[in-house]
Amino acid sequence: MSQLSAIESDVLDVIPVGSGQKIAIRDVGQLVGIDERTIYEVINSLRKKGVPVCAKRSGEDRGYFIAQTEEERIEGLAAYKSQVQDMTTLITQIEAADLEKWMDSVQKV
Repeated sequence: MSQLSAIESDVLDVIPVGSGQKIAIRDVGQLVGIDERTIYEVINSLRKKGVPVCAKRSGEDRGYFIAQTEEERIEGLAAYKSQVQDMTTLITQIEAADLEKWMDSVQKV
């Protein structure tokens, strides 16, 4: 069992359990009184301690929540998995680029 810091407890207290209610990062900041960068760090710390903090990152129903079911976990991980796939594609593209002849493959307008 991990001991939570005061700020971790404060952030955890405002994140809803279940995906039916989500909270935007700016709202967490207003309720807890800390900046968004710190909130991201705290959320990552909570995750490292085993708290299943998930997020829906697009659409009108976006925000953070604590997953209660496998379906909610899947919903909360979808955007992260998509981002990993996008980043993997980007890495492959950069690795495949010809460092000496790339300019020959593009045409400027």
